[in-house]
Amino acid sequence: MSRRHSRAGWIALALVAAACEPRPERPAQADILAARQAGLSFDGRLKREILDRLIREEDPVAVYLAYADHAPSWGKEISEAARFDFSRTALGVRNPANAPDDWERRQMETFNFLADAGQDPETFEAAEILQEGNETVFRWLRPVVMGETCMTCHGEAVNIPIKLLIAQEYPLDEGAGYSEGQLGGAYSVRKVLSVDGRPPPAYATRDLPARLPAAARQPGDAQLIEPEPQEAPP
Repeated sequence: MSRRHSRAGWIALALVAAACEPRPERPAQADILAARQAGLSFDGRLKREILDRLIREEDPVAVYLAYADHAPSWGKEISEAARFDFSRTALGVRNPANAPDDWERRQMETFNFLADAGQDPETFEAAEILQEGNETVFRWLRPVVMGETCMTCHGEAVNIPIKLLIAQEYPLDEGAGYSEGQLGGAYSVRKVLSVDGRPPPAYATRDLPARLPAAARQPGDAQLIEPEPQEAPP
């Protein structure tokens, strides 16, 4: 056999072997659409209840407190309605509880690379089926682009009273210093599809931590999260 024919034979074998390899499972279109709708639902609440108030030039501290008090419950409501975990994350988070896992971090780093290369962030989206331990899960991520009104709490020149409130609740804050147009984080969805190859248990949400009402807080001395009750000494 000539060298050229031998080389063609190896190429044919490689193509056959590649065709025989199992292909990654593709996410169901219904799950992708449900994840997109979850992100749009949160966007709608954010605009209607927070951003529009900033545009009307309402007190920024009051608007910040409204956001801090209610945004977690929006995510919980969306999760319960869709029966999957909807959350917000970022490479630099304000709340450590929102820190990204490895998959989320990789996707956001890719989004930032593509944005720096000049691609439109509005087109970015990641959707995969992954094996995480004994769970087969659907994962989805969409970046959030920082707008002008976002700068009130996440920009480089945050209002001093807001800065004091943030410093009290989030002393390790990494969610400020952004500029308009930057990728500020992402909406994330995680849905368990099966456990050990069997249908997953019924979806259950976690309770949110208790918070003091806004009327009980001041920028200088506000305690924003209800302290856990201490056991009485014996």
